[in-house]
Amino acid sequence: MEDYKFYYNDSFVLITSEPAQMKEKFAKVLESDIDIQAFIANHDFLFDGNTNDSILILSSEPKKVFDALTKDLDVITAGGGLVFNEHNELLLIHRRGYWDMAKGKIEKNERKIDGAEREVTEETGVGIAKVSVAPIITYHVYFMKGKRCLKDTYWYKMQATPGQSKLVPQTEEDITDVRWVKLSELPEYKAGCYPLIWDLIATYVLHKA
Repeated sequence: MEDYKFYYNDSFVLITSEPAQMKEKFAKVLESDIDIQAFIANHDFLFDGNTNDSILILSSEPKKVFDALTKDLDVITAGGGLVFNEHNELLLIHRRGYWDMAKGKIEKNERKIDGAEREVTEETGVGIAKVSVAPIITYHVYFMKGKRCLKDTYWYKMQATPGQSKLVPQTEEDITDVRWVKLSELPEYKAGCYPLIWDLIATYVLHKA
């Protein structure tokens, strides 16, 4: 059964049916139906911009809990890339004070995989030779312009066209730097990454799940 993990502020909520997840440290662990329903009814703090407590919800129906928590949110669908070059270096961008990976909003009637590749090229100038078929999906909830939003981002592993040395940051999207980073040097970037982005890197690039 699938787990659901969504980030808010600098922390996350993990919804799972697997009791083994309890070995990790969480500020709150919700197991009873009463506690879970109370949380669903009173989760405004997820959008206050301040609270940062990692929360574990242990349920036999993770998807049902996830759907209940997110049913009234404005959904924004985005696509992005875990992009590698021929030297097995990872592509990072620097935007608004954080190290990130290229991603952006999927356009209407655009396939997610096509939108993800388009966004990578637009934001970095990097051409893509190959894109994985199966996406990695992340979830992020936040408050913006008076609305509660859920961004579901479809990440694809991508292989850059060889021989590309010129990287072009899309400055109109507040990107100030684009660079290839050796895998051995990635831990040096952890403190400057959003927790969601570092989770992706640790799990799917460094394989330290």
